Amino acid sequence: MLSRRQLLQRGGALAAGFALPVAPGFGAGHPRKLIDIGPGGVIDPGSPQDYRAYSNRTYFADTQTGWIRMWADWPSLQPSRAHRIDDPASPGYAKLQALDAQIGQACADGLRVLLLPYRHPTWANGTSELVPDSDAEIAFEPADRMSSAAWEKYVANGRDPAVSNPSRRALEYRVPAEGYPLDGSWSRFFEFLYRRYHWGQRASGRWVHGFELVNEPNLQLWPQRAPSTTGDPFALSAPAIGRTVAGLMKTAQAVSARFGHTTRLYAPSSSDSELGSRLVTTYRDFTRDLLDAFPAVGYAPHSQQAWSLHNYGDVEQRVTTRTQRVRDLLRWRWTGYAEPGAPTVFVTEGGARIGRMRKLYPLEDPLLAQARSLQTAWSLHSTDTGGGAGVGMLAQYLLYADPNYDCGLLEPAPATVERPAYAVWKTFPRSV
Repeated sequence: MLSRRQLLQRGGALAAGFALPVAPGFGAGHPRKLIDIGPGGVIDPGSPQDYRAYSNRTYFADTQTGWIRMWADWPSLQPSRAHRIDDPASPGYAKLQALDAQIGQACADGLRVLLLPYRHPTWANGTSELVPDSDAEIAFEPADRMSSAAWEKYVANGRDPAVSNPSRRALEYRVPAEGYPLDGSWSRFFEFLYRRYHWGQRASGRWVHGFELVNEPNLQLWPQRAPSTTGDPFALSAPAIGRTVAGLMKTAQAVSARFGHTTRLYAPSSSDSELGSRLVTTYRDFTRDLLDAFPAVGYAPHSQQAWSLHNYGDVEQRVTTRTQRVRDLLRWRWTGYAEPGAPTVFVTEGGARIGRMRKLYPLEDPLLAQARSLQTAWSLHSTDTGGGAGVGMLAQYLLYADPNYDCGLLEPAPATVERPAYAVWKTFPRSV
């Protein structure tokens, strides 16, 4: 943990080493400014990712951040099939009240909320009988959850979880066997969120300006691919995740229609991973696969469906390469929401991880490198042409750094030490 003196010294080095960015004027290329506060506000109310906790409200105001991304974690909100989400007897009811309160407070503070339905309870995807960290759980569909090397090591150690517990995809990311049909389990969950928080509910004091339908499906959801057609279950096979997400988007649009399309939808929120495998689909392959799947499932995006992307790689490498490659793939094929300079892409999650700063810029102080990466990202993305063309939003993942994903603007809670990146983010102008 760095002391306040050390951070101030680094802040001085920031000012001396490079100038803070000049705030660009508002225009067609001026992106909205969003901080993703993280899933902990619902999973663990009162945690540093709870908008009401610590000094989070002050930080949003101080940094002129107009948008907040919140997570509606389905396993937390409805852990039991036996209860409606809003049943006071439900074991998740307190989590729903926490989400209500955070959305209401954000609205009262003048923020625009982007709400993300997240994960699946195990009762909804057929894995509730599996005991976590048991052999039965570890051995459940291993080819779609872990690398072949991890599985072979586990088997070589006698399939004993006490000896070897391989890294694997969590059960909550498994796509339900039914997929995402209209009036299926996920559809009912999404409709609950839409009914409760859509734009037409402003009189309640809690509403959102957008729903982001899924989080990094090309990285988190499984299975990514069809079953192997060879004797090796870990072998690559045809991609399947594009059609899965196309079905989800079609269902979400049908739910939205029931309420007059009052609130914008965002998807597919893909990870910008360039390393493909049986477990991960690269962002370019996923984008092509998803676009190809639209006509196959009978889906045509309406004008309230926006395209979203996560761009850690661009921010960390100080480019806009991935963002603009996605726009190239969308050109002439995407018929959803568009702003001047279309196709329009909303970056709804991103940032510069300190570990990556050490690897990419070994001659730079890692905290100053993070600040410089954010400065460059805003400068590149907030132009009407070139690397910023068609960018409707730029996002920062987390206020407080998560030790497991270290890209926050502040040191890990409970510290209140602002990193140099905080001062840089603060200079970017607020927009709505």
